[in-house]
Amino acid sequence: MTFEFDVRPYLVTASDMEAFEEEAEYAADQLNAMFFSAVDEMAQSTFWNLDRAEQFIEEISQKWLQEPALLEAETDELDDYVRQLIRRIEQEQDGDE
Repeated sequence: MTFEFDVRPYLVTASDMEAFEEEAEYAADQLNAMFFSAVDEMAQSTFWNLDRAEQFIEEISQKWLQEPALLEAETDELDDYVRQLIRRIEQEQDGDE
């Protein structure tokens, strides 16, 4: 069974990204793209459940605000970034079990 996570409640709009001023719409698009990339990647693994997925989406939001360089990244770079974060979390959990 594949895990399905509804990312819609987490999607942001330009008004949510006012701190980015004239880049607000672009910032919202980039963050939403990261969310969709995360959901696609999480669907590939049995590791993810609702709690883990919600926590990860919230972590991405925090990282987005803390790492301004992410705004400058290309879409494929953001996809890679999200994939690497997910793989690291899965590997850390495998090591703990």
